[in-house]
Formats: sequence, structure tokens, C-alpha cells
Amino acid sequence: MSAKETTRQIGLRELLKAQKRRLWTSLREEIFKKLGEEYHEQFSSPQDLEDVAMLNFIEDKGLILADIHRQEIEALDRALIRLDNGTYGLCVECGREIDVERLKVMPYADCCVNCKCKSEEGKRPVI
Repeated sequence: MSAKETTRQIGLRELLKAQKRRLWTSLREEIFKKLGEEYHEQFSSPQDLEDVAMLNFIEDKGLILADIHRQEIEALDRALIRLDNGTYGLCVECGREIDVERLKVMPYADCCVNCKCKSEEGKRPVI
């Protein structure tokens, strides 16, 4: 953190770090809750095919959750780097400032709403 950081930048840095701490805490709690306790209970008792299927489901669910959290934590790390570089809060597509309300909801956002909507237009399934 440099001496020239503005109050806004300091606040944004704290917001990013707090979100990262929440994600790590949530990830640990979810993994212990879903995998730790349930695995312990499952392995303590005899297993049949249904038990094995349930274990596989729990494991998949835990791994998916862990991957989502990992992606968010990596995005927060990239946001902290952008903050250090002085580019945090600027859209990587158009260079305009990302709305503060968007950053409050998604502190790792790297695109403004307009550019994000444009990039997702072609990705929407046609019904």
C-alpha cells in the first residue's frame, strides 16, 4: 500500500480483502461440513451402492463449491493487483469507471455493466 493511496482506494482494498476472508471462511466451513462430517459418518458404517452414490454426490458438490470459491478468490487477487497498478475500478474493455454499486456487489468485477452485457449477448442460449 503506497502513501499516495486515496481514502477510496484504501476502502476498496479493505472491501476486497474482507470479501476474500469471507470466501476462505465459507470454503473451509462448507468443505468441513459437507465432506468432513459426512465422510466420517459414511465411512463409519457399512456401505452399499446407495451409500457410494451419495458419497460421490457429496464429493462432487464439495469440489464444485471449492472450484467456485477458488475462482472468486483468484478474481479477488487479480482485483488487488489492479488496485496496486491503479487500474482497479476501470473497465478493461472500454476504460470507463465501473459503477461503485457494481463493485460493492461484485468487488472483483473487471468490466462495467455495459461491456459485460455486450460480451454475454452472444453467449445466451436461444429459447
